[in-house]
Amino acid sequence: MTSYEVPLDYSALKGKTILLTGCATGIGRATAKFAFENGANLALADYNDKDANELVKELNDSSRVLFRKLDVTDWSALRAFFEDAMEKFGTIHTVLSNAGMHNENLLAESFDSAGKLEAPSMRCLDINLTAHFYVTKLALYHFKAGPSSNHQIVYTASAASYIETPPLYQYGAAKSGLLGLMRALRPVTQRWNVTVNIVTPWMTLTPMMPSAIQAIWGDLPTNSGLGIGKTLLLPAIREDLHGKAFWVGGDEITELEDKIRETQPLWMGAELSAGVDEGSRRMLAVTVDQDKYIKPE
Repeated sequence: MTSYEVPLDYSALKGKTILLTGCATGIGRATAKFAFENGANLALADYNDKDANELVKELNDSSRVLFRKLDVTDWSALRAFFEDAMEKFGTIHTVLSNAGMHNENLLAESFDSAGKLEAPSMRCLDINLTAHFYVTKLALYHFKAGPSSNHQIVYTASAASYIETPPLYQYGAAKSGLLGLMRALRPVTQRWNVTVNIVTPWMTLTPMMPSAIQAIWGDLPTNSGLGIGKTLLLPAIREDLHGKAFWVGGDEITELEDKIRETQPLWMGAELSAGVDEGSRRMLAVTVDQDKYIKPE
């Protein structure tokens, strides 16, 4: 596995426009403040307008900050947010798809008036996965519409992308889905000058961290919101980073995908691995031919 040092200098963010979903508390708030302190313009969205408006007041520069209250599962509201960001700043350089939640009770039983088992709420899955697809589609659309430059999409996932996290069933499935989305995008987006990366934090001290977990965690390593924020912003200042998964534990960064790919012949078998690679190459050629994303000359 490859370790990455957190840079001391993020001044390359100056003048860039960063769009961030989920800004009011925790990781998103720390990320927004740090990016702003390093000169970035911010387009911020959150459903929690109370804490988000306090953040905007704290930043105290309306020329560099745009905030919209919205539900990230609302396509129309999210679309309008991107449009407002483009109108205000002229372009979006980096999209941080960060909004998430883990309140769920998939296996709890509830019944309708006829005594029939009710379907579970899929709200957790919608926020933690469907909304990221919405953000991705809007980001790619507006990247090609703006001035020609390099762009980045970074997803806030979780350790649950790689490990079991019961009873967070929908949450774990969604975060695994985000990893799958990044993997599916990475063979094609660089041709559009867009990099895609994912951050998979281990235990992080945020308002989302359940008190019961805090009580048992003891002296095991934890992340700070700022530590994750700096990792989310790393691809914005390191435009060579693409298709990476940054596991963060104790605010230390370890990249996982390169080693998984390198060792594929070992855990899959050399012959099967070679066949899979060739099949993927052939399918990608067809996919690229049919792709409708065409960046203007």
